[in-house]
Amino acid sequence: MARMMRHNTPPARLSTLALCLAALLCLTACAGVEDVPPAAPARPGPAQAAPGTAPAGAPPQMRAPVAPAPTTPWNTRVSPASQQIPSFASLAPAVDRSIAFVARKPAGNVAIDQPGVRLTWGQLHQGLTTFRRILPELDRDPSVLSKYFTWVPLSTDTLLTGYYEPTIEVSRTKHGPYVWGIYRNPGGAGKHHSRDAIDYAGALSGKGLELGFAKDPIAVFFLHVQGSGKLSYIEDGSTVYALYDGKNAHRYVGVGRVMVERGCFPEEEMSMQRIRRYLEENPTQVREYLTKNPSYIFFKASQTTPVGAMGVPVTPHASVAVDPGFMPYGSLLAVDGDLPGYPPGTGPGVERFTGFVMAQDTGCMRGNHFDLYLGPGEKAAHQAGLMKGTAKAYVLVPK
Repeated sequence: MARMMRHNTPPARLSTLALCLAALLCLTACAGVEDVPPAAPARPGPAQAAPGTAPAGAPPQMRAPVAPAPTTPWNTRVSPASQQIPSFASLAPAVDRSIAFVARKPAGNVAIDQPGVRLTWGQLHQGLTTFRRILPELDRDPSVLSKYFTWVPLSTDTLLTGYYEPTIEVSRTKHGPYVWGIYRNPGGAGKHHSRDAIDYAGALSGKGLELGFAKDPIAVFFLHVQGSGKLSYIEDGSTVYALYDGKNAHRYVGVGRVMVERGCFPEEEMSMQRIRRYLEENPTQVREYLTKNPSYIFFKASQTTPVGAMGVPVTPHASVAVDPGFMPYGSLLAVDGDLPGYPPGTGPGVERFTGFVMAQDTGCMRGNHFDLYLGPGEKAAHQAGLMKGTAKAYVLVPK
């Protein structure tokens, strides 16, 4: 979503929309970013009404650990398990998408130009095709990679955040607690309405624009932050993707930033979970704070998986949203960093993530900032809501 979506954009970035999933006070990458318009999402769905919320009384999780410098060779640490994927061979579809994208670029033009590494699109294409070919070998022996690639570290540490695919329970009709609409793009004058006007004054009600009605305004707000997700209808259990389809004319304001400045919680506690907990504990303030962000996202229904800004579906634990001015789409990279532990309060403080990723999405990232797509589910929601730390990143340069 990049962020699964970030907005200006294309298909629907899980990251792109992720309303800037990560800028200084990010939620998932977004909640704390001030006045930054979300990008088109690519964040593909399940997170329930309160995804990733730690049980009451649970000890705090480590939210921004600094990744130590590697102390052992990569070939002893890289494995499908370290990347939380079934096998390296399972990366083939994601690699194929990057190969197809890069193949359309002028082979002689420079693609990556970073200290210590300068690759043309042709060299990047060669690297991807070689990587695709040796995937089965990597499952047998990860050290094979050193025969074909040199690992070139980026000159500075990488800011590593995460985004995910939420799922929201909705009704096709407005009744009982199911009153919070998830709207199609109204076009024209309808796009000038603010969040307060739409959600609380009914500016778009009665126009047949609702994809469904949710019972939790906070969940709907975080769907907007992610930029896309999945709707599960209570009537029959059917599901549909809600993909990013534009935004209103108002500027994005980081609700998390506003809440910190007003003393709702300390800056160091900033997370999606902390914002949700505060609002649930202070229900009379939900409208006050959610409407501080007048920006509003519109969606379209689809049976097709959400795609990133590169124009292809994003892959859990293999796709990252990037600043394309810093690292172009299609780039083959390695990342070594920490993810928040799970389950919350009972699992380890952090989980090590060491694996191969491809730049396939964007959002409000600037410079050396990667937003890792974590997929659907409670664990993904929990980790995305807390992720904001440093990692080591490498460009895989073909020999």
